[in-house]
Amino acid sequence: MGLIEGQVAIVTGAAHELTQGIARRFAREGAKVVLVDRDQDAAQAAARAIPGTEARCANLSDPAAARALADAVAQAHGRIDILLNGAHTALKWDRLADRQAAPDFTAAFNDVLLGALNMMQAVHPHMKAAGGGRIVNLGSIYGSTANEGVTDAVTMDFALTGLSRSAGVEWGRDGILVNYLQAAMPDIAVFADYRARKGKSVETLIANTAMPRLADPVEDVGGAAMFLVSDEACFILGHRVLADGGQHLTAAIFEPGAER
Repeated sequence: MGLIEGQVAIVTGAAHELTQGIARRFAREGAKVVLVDRDQDAAQAAARAIPGTEARCANLSDPAAARALADAVAQAHGRIDILLNGAHTALKWDRLADRQAAPDFTAAFNDVLLGALNMMQAVHPHMKAAGGGRIVNLGSIYGSTANEGVTDAVTMDFALTGLSRSAGVEWGRDGILVNYLQAAMPDIAVFADYRARKGKSVETLIANTAMPRLADPVEDVGGAAMFLVSDEACFILGHRVLADGGQHLTAAIFEPGAER
């Protein structure tokens, strides 16, 4: 049997390859995984590719939509054990003094931060009634470092860290353990394209990290997520876990959009 056999997991941000890797790991460990994205076609494509999953479409920046989704999953499957907030958005990689497009910043927060908050509040009553649950908020490595041109990501990661810590304080007594998972650059298609275009400069960055390779979405990041949602992490909450192979130690920036 798998580590989370028979449990029900909601995974948001299903259009993103990293999130799909975590979903694949959850399904492999026996969970019934509900893949959620605002792009219905992307969610359905991910569900077709990952056995043991189903697709649902919702705009999670709307609190009512998040509540409706959580209620529908609980009604269909009888429970919600795990929430993985994995929504990503296309960020604008500009120096702070040059930022002109506040609406882009706001849109990113709506998709990622508010989506996570709304889903956490939506699943809370179901998890509390069941005696507990696991929530993992997925972010990037930028919140533990900082660099030029990544203000959106740094700010969002700090906000998600604070949200996870605050929920940990309030919800731990309900048996709901909330943690924040920061992942290094995963070995996914968008980075492969960037790596091919930039060549030696990117290879040098990889070679200079503590573990000179990219993260496997299923084994590396998915493994860390599995730990946080399993019984092995039954006394861990409000914590920031870095599944980055030591990338934060050297603060190398791997971002296809951060080109100058």
